[in-house]
Amino acid sequence: AVMGEADVLKIMQYLPGVQAAAEVTANLSVRGGSHDQNFVMLDGAPVYNPTHALGLSSAFNPDALKSVKLYTGAFPAQYGGRVSSVVDMQMKEGNRKILAVSGGIGLIASRLTFEAPIIKNKCSFMISGRYSYAGQTVNAIAEIGQKLGRNNMQNFSSNNEINYYDLNVKANYKLNKNNHFYLSTYTGADHFYYYLIDSKTTLDWGNLTSSMRWNHIWGNKLFSNFTLLYSNYN
Repeated sequence: AVMGEADVLKIMQYLPGVQAAAEVTANLSVRGGSHDQNFVMLDGAPVYNPTHALGLSSAFNPDALKSVKLYTGAFPAQYGGRVSSVVDMQMKEGNRKILAVSGGIGLIASRLTFEAPIIKNKCSFMISGRYSYAGQTVNAIAEIGQKLGRNNMQNFSSNNEINYYDLNVKANYKLNKNNHFYLSTYTGADHFYYYLIDSKTTLDWGNLTSSMRWNHIWGNKLFSNFTLLYSNYN
């Protein structure tokens, strides 16, 4: 974890057959495959670039996640044919009984999550946000190092701009014992300028996903999920 930030993709790098695609980054290399051969999905919607800050951190706020499944082989048919791995993540659905608030403040990012019922025991929502000010932290370290006379920081610029955010929103409604509806959205964006890598180039990128799912129970032995998905990476 970079500066104490929990990261779901970096945790997976400790599993058998999985390693970092490059040192420090959150990109996964599964059984020798490239990081772009992994199918990463959030509530059924594909996330085409699952990292922030050129791979320094994953694009997933751990406070917003309910479950994570990693398939490194023999993928279930529902995922189709995949080359390297499948990472299937599900967001929290919100507390159906009481208001619940959680969060944290870190050296490079802070986060806040709200969960609450809309209709008690029937309808609830979850909203979770995270914002990173990694550039300000890097600049502060550089300034402190220069004041202390560290020679390796004399050429270090303090004008770096590295920040990103994530916003997860999910609501669910239980119509009756046989019909359950879910609506979720994720958006995240990056702004990256690091003087020592490239003093003339600024990078900006982001993801937007949405999914709507209808779960219907037909009987004791049969249920179905009907899902509409949208995913955009720019």
